[in-house]
Parts: sequence; C-alpha cells; structure tokens
Amino acid sequence: MATPLGWSQGGSGSVCLAFDQLRDVIESQEELIHQLRNVMVLQDENFVSKEEFQAVEKKLVEEKAAHAKTKVLLAKEEEKLQFALGEVEVLSKQLEQEKLAFEKALSSVKSRALQESSKKDQLITKCNDWQELRKGTIHPQAYGQRCPPLCKGLHLPSCGSPGPEIEL
Repeated sequence: MATPLGWSQGGSGSVCLAFDQLRDVIESQEELIHQLRNVMVLQDENFVSKEEFQAVEKKLVEEKAAHAKTKVLLAKEEEKLQFALGEVEVLSKQLEQEKLAFEKALSSVKSRALQESSKKDQLITKCNDWQELRKGTIHPQAYGQRCPPLCKGLHLPSCGSPGPEIEL
C-alpha cells in the first residue's frame, strides 16, 4: 500500500505503527467484505421470493387437506371392506352348513332309492312268479314244497299245500 499524502516514509515510529495497524484493519475489512459478497452470492442462488414461498406454502396446505380427506375416505372404505369380509365369512359358514345338509339329504335319497329299487325288483319277481303260477308253468314244488312268497296262503288245486285253493 502506498504512503498517504503528507506522511513521510521513515517518520516517527508511532506514525508508522499507526499506519501499519490501519493498513491491517483495512486489509481485514476488505477480506471480510469479500467473504460477505460470496455469502450474498450463495444466498441469492438459494433465495426464494416471498411470493414463491407463499405459493408453495399454500400448495402444501391444500395437499394436507386433500390427504386428510383421502384418509377419511380410506377409513370409510376399510370399514366397508371389514363389513363385507364379515358377510362373506357368515355366508361361507351358511353355505357349508347347507352343503352338509344337502349331502345328508342326497345320501338319504340315494339310500331310499336303493331300497325302493330293491323292493321293486322283489315285486317284479313275485309278479312273474304269480304269472307263472296262473299259467301253470311253475309248480309250488319248485319252491321246495312251499308256496311262492306271494301266495299268502292261496294255493293252486294241484299244489297239495294246506289252505284255500284258487281257481285259474
């Protein structure tokens, strides 16, 4: 730094000392000004205007409100879902009970049909026996000296079994 006007270089020691101190202060202030300018540049780069900030803040408030509405809707839908799942469980149990009842009824009907079929076959056999007896093509002796099952005590004249005779 140059010597200020009116000051001599080599003058008194106190003036030089003061000058050196003043120069040091100025240099440190210039360095501080340089640092502050750098900080200001960084702040300008990261700066958001008040209008931008308010717009973003408003948008955030709107999104929070929308989120709250969505949360309420979600809770309602979850409640509906839980209710529907409960109904499905009840209906599944009811369906299982009805299935078991149906299977039991079907088994009963099958058993009864089998019994009826067996009865029908027996009746057909007895009917055929009666027809054979009426025609005279079969004799009660074919049954081991006993009357056929449908005879019920009625016998052919040639039968020889005790009991009333029937006429053909």
